[in-house]
Amino acid sequence: MFNEIFKTELKLIDLHLRSLFNTPPDSGTDLPVELHRLYESMAYSVFSEGKRFRPLLSVLTAKALNKEPEQVLPLAAAVELIHTYSLIHDDLPCMDDDDFRRGQPTNHRVFGEAGALLAGDALLTMSFGILAQSPSPRAAQAVALLSEAAGPRGMVGGQVMDVDAQNPGKLLLEDIHKRKTGRLIQVSVEAAGVLCDAPKTQVQALRAYGEQLGLAFQLADDIQDFDPAKPEKVSFASLLGNDETLRLLNETSQKALDALADFSSTADGLREMVRLNRDRV
Repeated sequence: MFNEIFKTELKLIDLHLRSLFNTPPDSGTDLPVELHRLYESMAYSVFSEGKRFRPLLSVLTAKALNKEPEQVLPLAAAVELIHTYSLIHDDLPCMDDDDFRRGQPTNHRVFGEAGALLAGDALLTMSFGILAQSPSPRAAQAVALLSEAAGPRGMVGGQVMDVDAQNPGKLLLEDIHKRKTGRLIQVSVEAAGVLCDAPKTQVQALRAYGEQLGLAFQLADDIQDFDPAKPEKVSFASLLGNDETLRLLNETSQKALDALADFSSTADGLREMVRLNRDRV
């Protein structure tokens, strides 16, 4: 769905990501074979046919604000690299111990556990350097927002809460997923508004939109992944059932759309993202 509707935007994102890997930063010297292997491991996961949901949100936010998409490409790339690193680490034996991701062997099954761990570390570190080089005078603010979203109060904190959760109730479950999944989606929109120098009221509206869409994304995932025979402990569908989770998905999706009430038709791409996510189920 996303690939067909946003073909132009996704091509722009892909070209930018590939430009970051075509020439490694220290290619002016003879790279040791180990570093070539590291870049190969990083690229293996970055270009593994992901939806590019988060970077697409950044580009669509620029369009909503009548700005050129190129203005937010450093953010789009940074968010995607962080998302990719989190998946590599999630798949490790010490976490979910998965053998496949997006239809192909997980990174550690191809490059080894140490190689996968270090590829994730490299992607995370690389992401902040990319965003810091944004020409926007508000790049430092965007870096701070991304750090907050990805760190202990955001995605990583949510992952810790997920690992430690024992039969979580609805409020705790919502808090976990707002951090683990939602914060990176939220910052993809909010930080794009900052880089585009949007007024404070618009940035606040984009933040609200991103927060609601982040939760809606997880709700849709939980419905898609629900297996009554093997219910996950940290899942809305497992806790509430499919019908109630679907009701929450509809409610949260509407809140995301409501947050864009003061935006013109230039924000229709962001509105479409809500509908496409909802229609996954």
